[in-house]
Amino acid sequence: MSYKPKTITQAQITGEHGVALVKDRVHAMGFLFTPYGPVEAGIDALIEIRDPTTGHVGGRFVAVQIKTRDDRAYDAETDAGFDYLCKPEDVAYWQQASVPVIVALVRLSDRSVYWKPVPCHGPVHDPDIRRLRIDKTADILDAQARDSIAQLAINQAAPGVWLPPSRQAEPILFNAVKVILPSEIHVAATTYRHGRDVLKALFDITDTPPAEWASRSGRLITFLDVATSLLRDVIDPGSIGTLPVEDFALHDDEDEQRLFVELLNQTLRSQLDPILAWSRTVKAFYFPADGTRIDRIWRYPSVRKQTERAVVAAKRRADHSIAYVRHSAFIPRFWRNLDHWYLALEPTYIFTRDGVRPDRFAGERISRLKRKERNASIRGQFVMWQALLTGLGRPDVQGDLLVPAPEPPILRFEPLDPIETAVSLRDDLWRSRDDYAPQDDEEELAL
Repeated sequence: MSYKPKTITQAQITGEHGVALVKDRVHAMGFLFTPYGPVEAGIDALIEIRDPTTGHVGGRFVAVQIKTRDDRAYDAETDAGFDYLCKPEDVAYWQQASVPVIVALVRLSDRSVYWKPVPCHGPVHDPDIRRLRIDKTADILDAQARDSIAQLAINQAAPGVWLPPSRQAEPILFNAVKVILPSEIHVAATTYRHGRDVLKALFDITDTPPAEWASRSGRLITFLDVATSLLRDVIDPGSIGTLPVEDFALHDDEDEQRLFVELLNQTLRSQLDPILAWSRTVKAFYFPADGTRIDRIWRYPSVRKQTERAVVAAKRRADHSIAYVRHSAFIPRFWRNLDHWYLALEPTYIFTRDGVRPDRFAGERISRLKRKERNASIRGQFVMWQALLTGLGRPDVQGDLLVPAPEPPILRFEPLDPIETAVSLRDDLWRSRDDYAPQDDEEELAL
């Protein structure tokens, strides 16, 4: 009787060789490398961040997917760099991860290893989103990449960053503001089962329906007085109830929490509507263009003094025509910690062709900017958004925004006190230039 011999493919050996090479580089950084094992869907290993001086670890991880080849050239490869196009299914998987993910690109013939953070946002079928631009000088996976990889170890459930060690202490700003809720919330029954049906009914009544409400399964909640607002026309008048806001804000049921977060998001959009535009694609608030002038400057109180920022700026060609327009933006996320609610702010940008129409190269432009996100302009952007949110309802801090005198806001926001840490960042992580940042020395401070 003959038996078919067992085999191990060359691809398996190549893959294991690549894992071993990445493991060696990671250990040379002073971090810990733990492979997943034979079963994995899109992540090969975890890198645990470790202080190479003291040996301390803090439960901070970065996931890594390793792509190995023997000697083939990469797409569009030159002496300076190359492109790598991620698979849509990989990007979709990584975007769901609760820890940051990097891709390590290994070529065995020259023992080269390059790395890049994976695309975190955007449609996975867009090639511009999935394309990684590798710089052969800046993106080498070696000891010089240690601090940059450590910076990715962000706690996905709360704001704040792990900081590589240095000898100086410095203040750390959390990228969030505290939410001050109203004392009461109003609840009523409605014959409309879904929120979209409630909205349709409201549009049958008025062209400008109230937005500060959320509805699900025949129940509507709002911070507005139901009896005196247009919401009275879409609810059962005999079912109106007023409850302490804590009954929803501190509820442990996940469905109730999701409904409350929906109400917070709707209320925030309504409050910011006179000031900022909303991008459904990016799910971000952004400064709209200043009419036909397009460019826009906003003055605001920063950490130490009054400053200004170009929040809408057109990039012009040699013939003065507009190539694209960059809008300052932030992605909001409400989250709860114990008995308090916070709004996390992720600074980003929106790109348009002319101040209004979407720019078809927005994905590539965002990718380029993401490579600079380690610089100190992030701090300045956050300070700007913090100033705007904490200044809602105060005419003295509305900056140059040409909006009507504000009504008292339903949601109020307070800044969080910075904390003093015993570590600081290497200056060179923050020295990348941002042409749209304020031209003063404030943004040379670490985040």
